[in-house]
Amino acid sequence: MLFKTPVGTLTLGYIGKNIICEFGERKVDSEPSKKLAQQMKSYLEGKSIQCFDVETPVGPPFTSRCWEACKKIKYGETTTYHLLAKKAGSPKAARAAGQAMRANPTVILTPCHRVIATSGKLHGFAGSTHPDSPELKQKQFLLSLEASTIDV
Repeated sequence: MLFKTPVGTLTLGYIGKNIICEFGERKVDSEPSKKLAQQMKSYLEGKSIQCFDVETPVGPPFTSRCWEACKKIKYGETTTYHLLAKKAGSPKAARAAGQAMRANPTVILTPCHRVIATSGKLHGFAGSTHPDSPELKQKQFLLSLEASTIDV
């Protein structure tokens, strides 16, 4: 299922048994449930969704703990990579927490856009750190949608 946003198309669906939610058009094997599709539609209309109706993706142990901790960041709030690493059980692993967010296959559903640098600035999104990149514009869009604007 494709959702058009001001910063690009968002794909939501399943490839095999794995759910994906990412910017860009991607072919999927099957569509999301009606409930999940409605939740995403509501979110993109600016309505608060505290938790999407999906399981945390499976990954390496620390990565999975980061994703689980990330899902607990409330709508409209942010945390830092350092605090995320701490919540995932490794307080000195902020860079590894950043890599876990980079590997997140379910943006928005696992709200990695809510994780920012300790300086309070956007640091990266989807592997890009360039301030004018489309990826950081997507992150800023999502944070603005949730009324959490951050300086780039």
